[in-house]
Amino acid sequence: MKQEKLDSILNTAKKMFARYGLRKTSIEEMARMARVAKATIYNYFGSKDRVYLEVLRREMSELVEKVSYLVDQETLPRDKLATFVKAKFRYMAKAINILNLDREGIENLIPGAESIRNELFNREVDIINSILVDGVKKGFFYLNYPLLTARAIAHALRGFELNWLVQESEEKIEYYLDELMAILLYGLKFENRGLKE
Repeated sequence: MKQEKLDSILNTAKKMFARYGLRKTSIEEMARMARVAKATIYNYFGSKDRVYLEVLRREMSELVEKVSYLVDQETLPRDKLATFVKAKFRYMAKAINILNLDREGIENLIPGAESIRNELFNREVDIINSILVDGVKKGFFYLNYPLLTARAIAHALRGFELNWLVQESEEKIEYYLDELMAILLYGLKFENRGLKE
């Protein structure tokens, strides 16, 4: 298949799935909007579910690439971590189909969707872990188990995603993330923030 045809199908599908969800999106309408024959979609993907899984994979890869690029622009581990957290939320807000996986609930997922969501989580853990390991080596962080800490941070962020991205304004999310970063970097102790009682 020509790349432009593939891109047209997947870009159209991404918008339709984000707007209508998997169940209400039809192959007929997708084909019409992408300006291809319905048979073309079936020939290359086999089913609507497989189109959906490819949309999810692309969203996940794009999100990880963009976040990783921004993290790599920073030098200090604490700046890398702060950049990761903020970029994750910025780009996750645009990864509507992945975000919708959490809205729909695990019991409603098609086979394969959960593994893509889990792969995203594992890739985020890898990014956080590399930041933490680098921070320990450079003396910025004191951690006995960077991977365990990376998983805890990733779980915490994932728990905030749906509530914050759906219910809060960008300004409030930014405020919440600043507070979260202060706790991560300085802890809860009063004196750790450079303040006196």
